[in-house]
Amino acid sequence: MNIQEYFARISYNESHKDADLQTLTVIFQRHIQAIPFENLSMHCGETIELDLLSTYNKIVRKKRGGWCLESNHLLFWALQELGYDVCILGGNSYKPAERAYSAELNHILLKVVIKGNSYIVDAGFGGAYQAWQPLMLISGKDQPQIPGIFRFMEDNGTWYFEKVKRKHYIPEQSVPITDTAELGNIRKMYTFTLE
Repeated sequence: MNIQEYFARISYNESHKDADLQTLTVIFQRHIQAIPFENLSMHCGETIELDLLSTYNKIVRKKRGGWCLESNHLLFWALQELGYDVCILGGNSYKPAERAYSAELNHILLKVVIKGNSYIVDAGFGGAYQAWQPLMLISGKDQPQIPGIFRFMEDNGTWYFEKVKRKHYIPEQSVPITDTAELGNIRKMYTFTLE
C-alpha cells in the first residue's frame, strides 16, 4: 500500500503519527465520504477479485467505490499500516423481508482496540444505516450520531447491531417526536462474534 496515495484518495492531509481515536475518527469519516458503497461490478458482469491489490487498484487508483468486503478490507489495510490494533470480523446481515439474519457470513466489519477499549468501524454498510464515527463496543448503550442512534446488544457471545429509526416529522402532531426506542422502532442491521 502506498499510504500517501490512499490519503490522497480520501482527501486526508492531517497528521497520522498517533494511532489514537481522534485520528481513527477523521480517517474513517474521510473514507466513508470519499468511497461510496458500490456494487456495480456485480451488475455489470465484471469479475470481482477480493485480493487487496485488486481492491486497492479499483478503489484508490480507479477512484471507484466498493461493497463491504472491499471498502472495509482496504480500510483494514490502511489502519494496519498506521499501527492500529485492528482485526476483521464477519457478520450476518438482517434480511427484513425474511425477518431473519442470513445463515452465512455476508458482511465484514472492523474491530479496533485503542488503549484497551474496543471500537467497531464499518465503512461498508452504506446509506441511511452508515455510522459516521467509530462505535464503542459496549452492550446496551445508545450511541447517538448525526445519522441516528446506534447500539450493540450482546447475548452469549453474539453481538447484535441496531439503529433506532427516526420518526417522520408531522407538523400538526401535538405530541413531540422523540428518538426513543419503541417496539417496532428498531432497525436490526447485523450480528457478529468477536472471532
